[in-house]
Amino acid sequence: MKKALVTACVLLTASLVFFAANPIKIGVVGPFEQEAGSWIRYGSLYAAEAINEAGGILGRKIELLFEDDGVSAEKLKSAISKLVLRDRVDFIMGGYSSGSVLGAMNDLPRYKIIWLGTGAASPQVISLIESDYDKYKYYFRVGTLDSTKQAVSIGKFIAEDLAPKYDLTKVGIITLDWTYSRDIAETAAAICEEAGLEVVFRSYFSEGTTDFAPIFKRAEQAGVQIIIDAIVTDDGIQFVKQWYDIKPNFAIVGAVGPALKPEFYDQTNGKCVYETSAYPNGGPANLTARTLEFYETFKTRYGIAPGFAAFSSHDSLYVLKAALERVGNTKDTEAIIKSLEETDFPGGENNTITVAPVKFTKYHDLEFGGDYAQGILFQWQLNDGVPEWVAVHPQQFKTGDWQKPHWVKF
Repeated sequence: MKKALVTACVLLTASLVFFAANPIKIGVVGPFEQEAGSWIRYGSLYAAEAINEAGGILGRKIELLFEDDGVSAEKLKSAISKLVLRDRVDFIMGGYSSGSVLGAMNDLPRYKIIWLGTGAASPQVISLIESDYDKYKYYFRVGTLDSTKQAVSIGKFIAEDLAPKYDLTKVGIITLDWTYSRDIAETAAAICEEAGLEVVFRSYFSEGTTDFAPIFKRAEQAGVQIIIDAIVTDDGIQFVKQWYDIKPNFAIVGAVGPALKPEFYDQTNGKCVYETSAYPNGGPANLTARTLEFYETFKTRYGIAPGFAAFSSHDSLYVLKAALERVGNTKDTEAIIKSLEETDFPGGENNTITVAPVKFTKYHDLEFGGDYAQGILFQWQLNDGVPEWVAVHPQQFKTGDWQKPHWVKF
């Protein structure tokens, strides 16, 4: 009896020590009035709750403090200032808009605080670190893939998978007339050209376009076999519906933002079948041993599907946990930076920690290709009357094969 009482007291004391210890305070920034902000909020909460239930980090629980960034560089800078100076957070995570993040990164040397990024896709983010490592070394891109690498995944899928299989020779571009969208489409098209395909058509349309029939007709007349699209706005819904209704003699492959959510099937009245888009280092595929479970549990728990920033928000805390446990404290910033640079969570079933592959380059970008970060190409399919969202590229993360639209002849 006495031994059991002593054991109980020891366990109670250990529990009280854990919860009495100062928490590790992590400031989370994002556009919390928007859907992307929900991805960041819930992705970080999902990981924090699991880590705390398992004993925390170095015997201390995680405390998340949220500040809205208003999708503005000035508001993001203000949010980070509040978190660092008022709330005394130990680390920063989050961020979504490239413009906002780029504007706020200049404050990092003053605060000397590590920032685990979850959104900004501009290549300029990493270019800053490369241009002045000592000034910007505090920022690590846990997500998302930059726009160039998303385009590489699209281009390689067309050039290396589809072109040899179907003897393709001609591609074209139909994309939203935004710099981000044009960059993705043109980079993917350049990869196709390098592989010997000819780019025979280009069309850049304005946001709010409702009639794509004339564009489709001109593309078909040019002999296009695959159209590369990049449409991050809801214009992608109408674009895909009209493509399915008109049934021009070409397939569409690229980056339609709305297509990356389960509700896209209903939004298009089921007319998204055969549409193919790249998901930046995430989605319901076997990226790691935990990805599919995370995807389904997230939907059940929060009532929405996890967007790409949910994956990087979740993984930011596990990447930080591993780095801190290697160092043994939360205060030695230089040592923690070096430890973060050692991060190595590849894709595959042996990775039971993160929900997407994470490894950093010399300048804190995501390692791209092979068993690491990828743009996963998903195609909407109707199999035995059931709508499915199938990962068709790259090979190691596939859940099924790409299907040629039944009306397309090539």
